[in-house]
Amino acid sequence: MENLKLAFIAFLVVFGISSVSAQSVNKDSDYYGEIGYTTTHFKNDKNGFSINPKLARLIIGKEFDKNLAVEGAYAFTTSKDSDVVGSVKYTGKVSFYGVYLKPKMEITEDVEAFARIGALHTEYSDEAGTANKNRLSYGIGIQAKLTKDIYGQVDYMNYYKQNGVTANGFTISVGTRF
Repeated sequence: MENLKLAFIAFLVVFGISSVSAQSVNKDSDYYGEIGYTTTHFKNDKNGFSINPKLARLIIGKEFDKNLAVEGAYAFTTSKDSDVVGSVKYTGKVSFYGVYLKPKMEITEDVEAFARIGALHTEYSDEAGTANKNRLSYGIGIQAKLTKDIYGQVDYMNYYKQNGVTANGFTISVGTRF
């Protein structure tokens, strides 16, 4: 419940900034912020462990030109999930942070397709302990302008893949320039 409160506060901050910036900053700013809801799937092929925790994802980005941006991302669990391996129940949660390059191209007016590729630090924890890994992360998505100041986005990301363990997910997010 505490993480849900943090996600809500972050949501209010992003849109508070957009309200202030609508009056004081040029909307052609190169900086933007996003908040999203991520459904993840963590799977270990070796032991059959599989969970689907939900996360809040925050992104701050800077556009270098109309076809390339750099982003910093942070996500945290808002809803844990559990699975039983053998006779033991494990309830997992995850958080991550990283940096992405975001090449993009306009498909039609106000709609862009994009890719993300970058380095991500992932922390997974359950009753058995905590694991920290740094890995390549990548994905694709679509972004559409909803209003003059706000856009919506859907993406699919591969957050982790090594030795039979995978973590990936879909995110629905909203963002604004500031």
